[in-house]
Amino acid sequence: MNKTLLAILGVFGAVVGTSWYLLKPPTEADVAAAAKSAAAKTAPASSGSSATVGTLDNLQKATPVRIASARPVVPLKSALAQEFEKARNLKQFYDRYAANPEAADAETRFFAALAMERCIGRGKNAQGPSDAEKARFQNRLKDNDPANTQRVEAFNRITETCEGFSNVNITPAEISKLYREAAAQGNPAAKVAVASDQYRDQARNARGVEERRLSEDQLSMIRDALGTGDPFAIERAGQLLSWGSSQLADRRVGPNGDPYSARDWAPAWQLAACDRGANCAADNYRVLNGCAYNGACGYDSLETYMQFNELPPNVYATAMQNRAVILDAIAQGRWDWLGIAAGMGRTVAPTPVASNTPPGKGVQPPRKTGG
Repeated sequence: MNKTLLAILGVFGAVVGTSWYLLKPPTEADVAAAAKSAAAKTAPASSGSSATVGTLDNLQKATPVRIASARPVVPLKSALAQEFEKARNLKQFYDRYAANPEAADAETRFFAALAMERCIGRGKNAQGPSDAEKARFQNRLKDNDPANTQRVEAFNRITETCEGFSNVNITPAEISKLYREAAAQGNPAAKVAVASDQYRDQARNARGVEERRLSEDQLSMIRDALGTGDPFAIERAGQLLSWGSSQLADRRVGPNGDPYSARDWAPAWQLAACDRGANCAADNYRVLNGCAYNGACGYDSLETYMQFNELPPNVYATAMQNRAVILDAIAQGRWDWLGIAAGMGRTVAPTPVASNTPPGKGVQPPRKTGG
């Protein structure tokens, strides 16, 4: 082999090696080192007992390398939705509804219900976060770790979100009532919330996978909601279809009719909601929570957080493909790709129990099915 050929091969090897180094996903050590480096530039090292509040801007200086290019985001059409997604405190959305409940429109009711749902543990008679909870958080910090600054800031952002609800009696019944009213007024995400509530009631009397499918009415509400492209509807539909029901058990989904896997589809629904305008930036709740409690800081978006901290590479790659399928299915009305086409549900009738008969021994009439 002559010297010229050896030289060419050497240059080729260097190019390939450099390309892999630039494109490979960072290891946990890479991410941790990047986060520490960024924090060191913006704040002095702090201990678990003296950590100070930093800023979320610091997180973007330690962002892991993104493998996939950024996807275009459809801006939220509603000014109130934009306000909600960037709000540091959610009590204002309940107050807006409570000021004039009779005149509240669908969006006002929906965001009041969503605020209450997210803060259900901080309502009347709840003090949180308690001194004990704060102490437990402080004990999770590591002495002299520069990342403590970001962790404390993330913790503060999480806890302040629900401040002010201590005089509000937050109950599941009141939340469900507001969702029903918002759905009746046309709010798409509220329709999915109502379908979810109905399914939970239905599932209590269901037996077997087939009887635990969503009913035709529930599927119709979900299709109608998804057809609007509303990110809150997409997010809630994904939660219901992936974890809240057995609608997709043993189904084949997607344009190729592949077997359904919640592991591959659940994150895809969340990412699809990001594409439609949901807040998936550095101040997304899951990103903040991961930074505060697990020290997984340095992510500029929910996508990079999921890619490098939550999902194995193969699951992330499949979720990215399914993310596109979800958006294409919604745009084209290909509900069969998502397992929610007409005829794919079941209507389950409650099973009455005869008087003076022990539970389980009553007359069980035939169950009505649809599709």
